[in-house]
Amino acid sequence: MLQADQELLNQVNTKIIANISNESFGVTELADAMNMSRSNLLRKVKKASGLSVSQLISQVRLQKAMELLHKGTYNVSEVAVQVGFSSTSYFIKCFREQYGYPPGEVSKQVNDSGPTTVVSTPLIGRRTGLIIAGVISLLGVIVIGWFAYSARSRKNIAQEKAIVVLPFKNDSNDTANVYLVNGLMEAVLINLQKVKNLKVISRTSAETFRGVRQTI
Repeated sequence: MLQADQELLNQVNTKIIANISNESFGVTELADAMNMSRSNLLRKVKKASGLSVSQLISQVRLQKAMELLHKGTYNVSEVAVQVGFSSTSYFIKCFREQYGYPPGEVSKQVNDSGPTTVVSTPLIGRRTGLIIAGVISLLGVIVIGWFAYSARSRKNIAQEKAIVVLPFKNDSNDTANVYLVNGLMEAVLINLQKVKNLKVISRTSAETFRGVRQTI
């Protein structure tokens, strides 16, 4: 592989890892992060790796999932969320297609035949990217955990489930962080809209509460 191709793949892996928990991070978002056109990114990634951009993103997510499962700290559902799969069943399907066995059998595979070699991907070097990825991952875990608990405790109560994401507040003195705050709010809205049987109040309605001082 040419050095230029390897450098490109390293940069691409870095961007994917920085957004690993964001399921909405796809080809278009990666192209924007790389400051490249979509077509140019598709062409260069295909030349360097022989994979499409979507296949490469999926491969990096699944490699990271394998790393987490080897550590044994998280269960399959938790790993799925951390690597950008809101659907555990779809994560299991993709993992099986990649490695030939479901994620629940990783520990068994290690015990039977020794640890599987996992290709590590480079971590992002910018602090902002890590903060965004960490916050989105944490929010995703909290939201999914809350709804899982709510579903168990209220399964016999028929009622409409609705939620509103209130505007986030920029508590720093740097007004340049406003875009980051609004981006986090948008990311939370997008992920909540994927939850089945949940009504998510529109951002337009939520914006009417921006700057309003009143209790929950």
